[in-house]
Amino acid sequence: MSDLLQADLALNDGEVDFNVEQHTAYAKNFNANQDGHLVTLTPIPTVPAGIYPGSKATLDSVADGDVIAIPNDASNTARAYNILAKIGWIELDKSVDPSKVTKEDIVKNPKNLEFVEMKSLNIPAVASDFAFVVITGSVVYNAKIDPSTVLAQEDVAEHLLLQLVVHEKNKDAIWAQDIKKAYQSAEFKEYLDKNNNGLWFVPKY
Repeated sequence: MSDLLQADLALNDGEVDFNVEQHTAYAKNFNANQDGHLVTLTPIPTVPAGIYPGSKATLDSVADGDVIAIPNDASNTARAYNILAKIGWIELDKSVDPSKVTKEDIVKNPKNLEFVEMKSLNIPAVASDFAFVVITGSVVYNAKIDPSTVLAQEDVAEHLLLQLVVHEKNKDAIWAQDIKKAYQSAEFKEYLDKNNNGLWFVPKY
C-alpha cells in the first residue's frame, strides 16, 4: 500500500483481512472520518516515533528558523509536536489534550522553527531537505533507517502502541483470535527476547 490510509480503506472494504501498522488513535480517527468499521485486537511491538537527522546531525545544532518535517495525519502530527516539546524546542498549550495538539497549539517557539506537515512515508526520501525530521516507528522500520540514529524518542503512550486491526465483523473469527494469540504467545516473547536489538518497544500482555 502507498500509505496507511489506503491500507485502512482496503481493510474496511474487505480487500485485506488485517493490518499491523497503526495505533488506536489512528484507527479511531479513520473510523470517525471515513465511516470506518475497524477494531483493534491487541497491542503489538512498536517502534517509537522520533526526531532524526536531516541536514543536521545533532540536536544542539538547531538554529533560528530551521525547518522540520512533520507527519501530516492528525494522530501522528500530535506525536511529533509532543516530541519537540519534550526536547524543549517548543511549548504546547497545557489545556489541550496531548493526543490532539496541532501547530495552532504551540504557545512558545523561541527559535522560530518552521514546520512542514507531509505524508509520513514521503519524509525519509526528502530528509536532507530539512534540518530535522520526525518519523513514526513503522516508517523507520519500512524505510530501513538505522534506529540508532534517532536523536530523541517519544514516551510511548498506550494509545500509540501499534495494534492488530481487523474489520469489526471479523473480530471474533477464529483466525483473528489465533493471530492475537500468536502475538501474545510465549514463543513470540522468546523470539523477541533473543532478537530485539532495542528497535522495538514491547507491550506487556
